[in-house]
Amino acid sequence: MDNIIGSKRSEKIKCFIRIALSLLLGIASGIMSLYNFPESLENMTADAIYQNADVIPDNIRIIAIDEQTLSVLGPYSDWDRSCFARLIEVLNADPAKAPAVIGVDVVFSGTNDSESDQLLVDTVSEYDNIVLASTASLDTYLHKDDSGEYMLGSHILTDGKPFDKLAEVSEYGFTNAIYDNDGYVRKAYTRLTSQKDDTSYDSFAYAVSKKLGATSDLPSVIEIAYTGNAGEFENISMLDVLEGAVPASYFADSVVLVGAYEEGLMDSYRVPIDRSSEMYGVELQANIINAILNDRIIYSADPVLQFIAAVLIVGILAYLSLDTKLRNSVICYFAAVPGYIAFAVVFFKITAISVNILAVPIGLTLAFLAALLFRYIDMQKKQLIETRGMLFSMAEAMAEAIDGRTPYNASHTKNVAKRCVEMLEYINQLHREKKTELCFSEDDKRQLYLAAMLHDVGKMDTPLEVMDKPTKLGDREKELRSRLEIISLHIRNDALSGTITQAEADSRLERIQEFIGKLDDFNCGRPLRDDEWALIKEIEESVYKAPDGKEIAYLSAEERDDLHIRAGTLSDAERTIMQDHVVYTDKILSHMQFGEKFKDVRRMAADHHELLNGKGYPKGIGGEKLDTMTRILTIMDIYDALIADDRPYKKPKPNDIAFKILDEEAEFGKIDKELLEYAKELYLNASDDGTKR
Repeated sequence: MDNIIGSKRSEKIKCFIRIALSLLLGIASGIMSLYNFPESLENMTADAIYQNADVIPDNIRIIAIDEQTLSVLGPYSDWDRSCFARLIEVLNADPAKAPAVIGVDVVFSGTNDSESDQLLVDTVSEYDNIVLASTASLDTYLHKDDSGEYMLGSHILTDGKPFDKLAEVSEYGFTNAIYDNDGYVRKAYTRLTSQKDDTSYDSFAYAVSKKLGATSDLPSVIEIAYTGNAGEFENISMLDVLEGAVPASYFADSVVLVGAYEEGLMDSYRVPIDRSSEMYGVELQANIINAILNDRIIYSADPVLQFIAAVLIVGILAYLSLDTKLRNSVICYFAAVPGYIAFAVVFFKITAISVNILAVPIGLTLAFLAALLFRYIDMQKKQLIETRGMLFSMAEAMAEAIDGRTPYNASHTKNVAKRCVEMLEYINQLHREKKTELCFSEDDKRQLYLAAMLHDVGKMDTPLEVMDKPTKLGDREKELRSRLEIISLHIRNDALSGTITQAEADSRLERIQEFIGKLDDFNCGRPLRDDEWALIKEIEESVYKAPDGKEIAYLSAEERDDLHIRAGTLSDAERTIMQDHVVYTDKILSHMQFGEKFKDVRRMAADHHELLNGKGYPKGIGGEKLDTMTRILTIMDIYDALIADDRPYKKPKPNDIAFKILDEEAEFGKIDKELLEYAKELYLNASDDGTKR
């Protein structure tokens, strides 16, 4: 029944852990989706999925301020603005074949009122297909979006527009780029509002796009899907256009972007579509314009919905992974991760909405690893339980073998082990009641129980004639009685033959019969009285002398030694043999591998006959060298020996007498007084109904 209850409780705990872990992994994945974590890896993965080159439009052409142009016109810093005025004149020379829009990605911010500046003003004012570039000083602010969520936004502090005269006659837009934390440009402005006068300003790309009919309901910041890599938009050298090598009619109805196309001009950006090279600013503007005109805008999924989806997907699959067989977990993982990524790709192609790529796969990976770890821990736990069970069953088998060697020690080992555990549990109860600082763990209980089961294992090497010796004489008693009967016959024959008188014979026979009659008293383990010692001494000094001179001693030397045992049934030599069982216990246990959890078993078993005053055996250690659990084992070993009813040399002691003896041992400094008091509370004091407390 205990095993069934324990199994049910264990299953409930496992179920709770699975639910808690699944929920934790789901929430963690949801948080990762909210914060785009890990950002660099997420961006890289999203770029690979969402940034795919498309057909380069033939109506967007770049006129490049390239190395060829600079080699003829000279360094860009030496140019006057007549170069750009002349380029605009060339492109618009034939109104029927003029470009739809000419976007000049060059900032004309300063002026010296030169003729070239005025020429540019006059030229730009003549045509309505011109958009110039500007810069803007931006700042961030906290605002509430359409959904009511607070977020950081940008606004214009100052507008770095073209010089005043040019600004009055032209349309222009700011070219500021938006950098993500990894340094790549994925987003672009369409328009921003000035903090000063609440005026709205278009970006350069949006201003160009509006001339071609772009809608005005786009968000102020958009994420674009790039169309081409660096160098893929058609570009013509500005010099070729100015010199007529490429006719102006080639640009009819096109979007023409004029801008820097040489590294020395320091106008390049890192873009997600091609991480191996940078893209010139004019190419970036071409990609933004194409994204606006052809709806190549990437829309992000609602973060709350992404959070909920990540929690549900990862949470449910995590629970299934933790609650199923390992094979099913593997199948689930290797199907779910590619499946989710495939869903993200298809969903984007259909809706142009991007979802977080890595949060769910990372969550599922963690769930899979957790499932592996969960099963590994479970397997290790089962192996630990099996190993511990084997160790305990082996110890119990050895205890059975030890106790089974002699009928006089039948239950000692099991009793001691049982009482040791009862002591620890009682002390823990006192600890819970705040009556003692002592406290023991389940591992402590297992260690002490195992040590108690093995504490007498050395008796396997103890001779049975010593272990089973019920009396002082042991097996010699029969031989002694037989010898004394023979001597008695010899004395009677001597009286009949007249060798000795009948009175003398009767006296000798009387003393022999008196000795034989009291032999059971002499032979027991109790201390003897003086009159008994006198009779023993008389017999041990007696020798029968035959008529032929042959002598027969009443007692042999061994029998004399046995009868001189003051208490118990063992001689000094036999007692040494018995005490050596602790040495053999230590030797036997030294060959066993107990592991970290049972590392103290050998020491406790080997030290259970050591005493606090250092007068125990075999090492004579004491004091602080004897830990609490070893002291408990010592007390329980002595206690069981005192109350045992299977010892041939003594009667069992009543509980109160046994504890009086133990009190004396404690007074002599042999055993722990505090622990003895706990033992007395447990085994001596009882409640009114007679049960142990």
